[in-house]
Amino acid sequence: MKNGILLFASFFVVFLLMSCAPKKPAPEMPEKAVVAVAHFSQPVHRWQMINNHIVVGKREISQEIVQNLDSDLAGALSGSRHVIVPAKLVEQCQTVTSHGTTPGSAFHYWVQVGKCVPADYILVPFVFDWRDRDGGEWGVNEPAKVTLELNLIDVKELSLNRFLFDERQQSLTENLLSAGRFFQRGGKWVSARELSREGLEQGIRELGL
Repeated sequence: MKNGILLFASFFVVFLLMSCAPKKPAPEMPEKAVVAVAHFSQPVHRWQMINNHIVVGKREISQEIVQNLDSDLAGALSGSRHVIVPAKLVEQCQTVTSHGTTPGSAFHYWVQVGKCVPADYILVPFVFDWRDRDGGEWGVNEPAKVTLELNLIDVKELSLNRFLFDERQQSLTENLLSAGRFFQRGGKWVSARELSREGLEQGIRELGL
């Protein structure tokens, strides 16, 4: 009985500490900045990536998932204090902008797309890995895992702010430090889409959007 009480108390303390932890300050952006938002995509070659890190996912991610990510990102940005240019309009500039295949060409490609819109910033989202849970809310054989990246490019200053969300849901027994998220999720195993929505909301907040 005492062990159970001590374990619960430990979880509660960790939850409080995580709730009170300082949040990363958002980068300063001018009020009513024009932010163009590109469609989500899954890079498979290094020249497609803005950051030259290893491609995480080997599986092809379906168009349905990509479209859901576009929809969820648009929804998360609906309350933005900035002027958001939707992906359908940005796509028109993509069709008239050439994309190189050398390292670093992706960054300059997206800068040119942003100038074409025209926009002050362009948000380029990538999804690298997507694995839905194998099981239900109260028990899984394999939890959900999502790896996505939000790249916010300042078109004028040619600077980049990057947010990477790479998470596989863990149980309390796997990682006590995940107790805060465990309680926020009601102790349930979430789907990959629910996990990605958490990542999008966190990314938008940290990027100051």
